[in-house]
Amino acid sequence: MATNAGHMTRLDAVNEMLWSSGEAPVSSLASGLGDAAIAEAMLDRNSREVQGTGWHINTLRAYALSKNIATQFVLPDDTLKVDTVNAVGGRKTTTPVPSSFINAVMRRSADDTMWLMYDMDNHTELWPTPTTLTVDLVKLLDFADLNPALQYYVWAKSARRFQQGAMSSVALHKVAERDVHEALTQALQEDFETEDYNMLNDNLGARAIAQRNNPLSGV
Repeated sequence: MATNAGHMTRLDAVNEMLWSSGEAPVSSLASGLGDAAIAEAMLDRNSREVQGTGWHINTLRAYALSKNIATQFVLPDDTLKVDTVNAVGGRKTTTPVPSSFINAVMRRSADDTMWLMYDMDNHTELWPTPTTLTVDLVKLLDFADLNPALQYYVWAKSARRFQQGAMSSVALHKVAERDVHEALTQALQEDFETEDYNMLNDNLGARAIAQRNNPLSGV
């Protein structure tokens, strides 16, 4: 399978996993075959695990959360990870108390109906102030919505684990391990390129040094 062969569907990925272990492909994900169901579940689990790291494609930067009528900051159901940040980046901000200084974590609501931001300092899910929180929010995307490089990494990792459960071949394990490392390298390279990292502005320490006493710095 070529890493740049285009987007994969979940069915494509499951069949590739079956093929890599010497098993016949299926025509649909509702085939009822046990091995296909195991492969599909493993693909979903690994997709969630990989996406939880946070990539450019599934991370909303400086995303503003607004309170609901109950003064809660409710998170989307597909949120994997969240971190409070400054709205303008770096350590400089025009906000008196920037979000990055607020000690908040993602937690299940007291009534167990939703995910929300929990105030760790005041031990509550209710927020009299502030009116908004600025966060970096990592979302869970459907496998089909990932870019090809990340799809291949998820598939390679899933195929390796599927092979380990289906057969104990040292030779196949080494090939699968190599595929995982190559896929991760490609995914990281593409992520770095698409996010347009800047070594001076995207590193907090370097940003503080570069902008110190800089009259042209507007942030």
